[in-house]
Amino acid sequence: MREITRSNDPVFLSYLQAELAAEGVEALVLDAFASSVLEPMNVTALQRVMVGDDDYWRAWAVLEDAEERVSEDAILGGRVTLLQPKDGFRAAVDPIFLAASVPAQAKDQVLDCGTGTGAAAFALAARVEDISVTGIDVQPELIALASLAAARNDLEDRVDFHVADIARPSASMQTRLFDHVMSNPPFLDARHGQAPKDKARALASVESTADLRTWLTFMADRLRDGGTLTVIHRYERVPEIVSLLGDGFGRMTRLDLQPVDDGRPVKRAIVQAVKGAPGGDIAEKRLVVHDGSGGFTAEADAVLRDAMPLAMS
Repeated sequence: MREITRSNDPVFLSYLQAELAAEGVEALVLDAFASSVLEPMNVTALQRVMVGDDDYWRAWAVLEDAEERVSEDAILGGRVTLLQPKDGFRAAVDPIFLAASVPAQAKDQVLDCGTGTGAAAFALAARVEDISVTGIDVQPELIALASLAAARNDLEDRVDFHVADIARPSASMQTRLFDHVMSNPPFLDARHGQAPKDKARALASVESTADLRTWLTFMADRLRDGGTLTVIHRYERVPEIVSLLGDGFGRMTRLDLQPVDDGRPVKRAIVQAVKGAPGGDIAEKRLVVHDGSGGFTAEADAVLRDAMPLAMS
């Protein structure tokens, strides 16, 4: 068993045990007496909360939420609630735009690579009924929060999350195929990107164990013929993405996310391609994200608030 916390607050301990039980985690509470040689007469007991090894990260997520180090953030006009660390990795609008661009239909299976706390996975499942979405990420703490949020959003029967390293996928993951694969991968090349001090932010923004080639190869290998591969990335890396996908993909579309319709350079773009489709010119589209006042345009707001799709073809 592993210890997740210590406390001598009976109210908090009772609350934590109830929350763990609600999530199906069995906890054992043990006494832990102070043993400092400087305080030989101190026999004040702390309570150690112990859980099984297999339940550790799920229990960790419950503890983070109980200790209010996690925020509940609504997306899609309140259709979905994310659980995110108050400090560290936090999803922005990119995964929502990503999910909106995936042409999933009922019964489809979708893989979300680098899912983080599950924003894209939840957004897609909320928009398209009767699909299943699998989210994978190398960070167990984010997967734990995403799994907890899946239950709170009543989506655990259609959205599941797993810890996985794209650079070293498990044998079971290597045999699975999906109708669509989507990703909001780290944007910065490890050779040039300055990693943030926060570990979660660093892994989300700078390539680490998997560079862009490894990332796209993994996505392509997990995709059925005729399925779509969709990524959101920095605009200047779009030619690299197109080159790496090579001849195995066609019917490509690039959707530029124009910050404001005033000539400012595009920073983000969504690239979508169909596995096994014939090549050809890349279709070019554009979405203006903000209006002149700084708010979202009607088109962007329809995606972010009303869960409307982004047409890529």
